Parts: sequence; structure tokens; C-alpha cells
Amino acid sequence: MTGTASKSTLSVVAAREAWLEHRHFRYRGCAPLPDDPRRMAGNPELPVGAHHAPDVDGGEGQRERRVREDAAIEVCLNCPVMVQCDVYANSVTAEGRLAEPDGIWGGRTALERHKALIRARHAAPAAPDRRFATPQKRAVLEAFAAVWDPYAVAERAGVDVRTANWQRSNLTTLLGLPRTATRAQLLAAASERGLLEDVTVVADDGTVPAVPPPTRMPTQPEPGPVVVASLPVLPEPGPYEPTRGVPRPRRGRFADVEGQLALWEAELSELAPVHDLFTNTTRRLEAAA
Repeated sequence: MTGTASKSTLSVVAAREAWLEHRHFRYRGCAPLPDDPRRMAGNPELPVGAHHAPDVDGGEGQRERRVREDAAIEVCLNCPVMVQCDVYANSVTAEGRLAEPDGIWGGRTALERHKALIRARHAAPAAPDRRFATPQKRAVLEAFAAVWDPYAVAERAGVDVRTANWQRSNLTTLLGLPRTATRAQLLAAASERGLLEDVTVVADDGTVPAVPPPTRMPTQPEPGPVVVASLPVLPEPGPYEPTRGVPRPRRGRFADVEGQLALWEAELSELAPVHDLFTNTTRRLEAAA
């Protein structure tokens, strides 16, 4: 393996080597018999490979599976390398999978080994005490020890309900508890860590959850139906018919305004210079002739 390999991969390789190089490896229970390689050394009545489900049409029956697994596990319990076999098969690869995900290894079935892997993933280590040293966490924890209603906890801790609920959930995670933990379990774990010294804990009926329920938000009234004002119904337009016999309105005459020339006077005053120029030009032409 190169130096760039992950720690998980190296542990799988090391565990496999420790299993294969064990001084009693050749005497393991699942090894084949020297006289009959088809039979298992730990139990000659079992075929080699009985630790794995057989490949048969229709699958293996439930009763047959239980009988086979019980006999195979009994072979493991009398095997001199059972511990090394269990360590190798249940070591975790870089992808987060078991090194041997199928079959019985180290006296445990595949289902049992996978459940143990899941439990190990969810088992979070407890946080150091300095993570609990913030004033807000201390206030919420001490309030939760006295009361358990979300609004009462928030009021006693001097924070809003959403912040109090978030801190309760955070405390549960920091103490390494599951999401299904109760208030009593949370307070017991906090007391073991010395976080509730000189704090009086009020007991509940055991049904109060440590992880708070979703914060209840005030409900908004549902909007009512939109009322649209009714518009007047106009009659359908009919064909166009011109109006007959009705006189058209006549434009009234402009009234004379004092100091303003009438229209004909204004026109004459504009044409007077042109008339004079024409008259003078005509007279000069006649005199020259």
C-alpha cells in the first residue's frame, strides 16, 4: 500500500494479514478436511462454504437457513482464530463498508454485523465540558431541569422559544444521546458530567422528550373569498342607424372685441403694402413709356 491510502483501508489490510498469518490459521474450523476437501474441518457434516447462503433456485428456506447458520456459528465458537476473523471481516473500508459484508464471520451473521456497524456510526462521543460553558446553554439546561414546557423553559432561560428548543437539541447531541432520548435521560447524562451541580431537578412522568417538538407558530387567519363588485350590464350594441331630421348645431359668430381689428380689416391691412407697391410700379412703367 502507498502512503496515500486512507487509514480505514490500511486497517482492513492489517487485519486481514493478522488473520492470514496467525499461527493457527491452517487449523481454523472453516478449513477443508485433508481427506475430503468438500467437508469442513470444524464439522465434517457441513460442506465447505456453509458460512454463506447457498446459490439455489428459489432461495434458501427460512428453516434451512436457521439450521445452517446455527451449525456454522458453532464451528466459529470452537475456532482458534475466531477473534482475528471477526476483526478482519468487520473492519471498515474507505467507502464505509464492511470488509466482508456477506456471510457469517467471527461467529456473527451478516445482519448482526451490519447492525453493529450502524450503531457505531450513530454513537457520537460525548463533547468536552467546555462546549457546555456558554451562558445560554447553561441557562437553558438549568431551566429545563426546573420546567419542561417549551415556553416556560424559554421564559426561565431568558431567550425566545426557537432558541431554547435549538439549545435543547444541541445539548442532546453534545451529550451523545439519540434523538429519541427523554428529558430524564438528558438530565441524568448532564448530571453525570457534573453540569447540574447545585441545581434542583424536578422530575416528570418520563414522557417528556429531550429533543423539543417543532416550534408552534401563530396561525394566520385564512383569507376569505374575494368579493368583486358587480358591474352594470350594458345592452348589446345594435346596427348603426344615422339620425335623420335633427339639425346640426351651427357655429356662433365671433363677437367683436374692443381694440381688436375685424377679420376683413386685418386682411386689408396686410395687403395694403403689396397694393401700393404694385400701383407705384405700374405708374413708373407708364411714365417711362
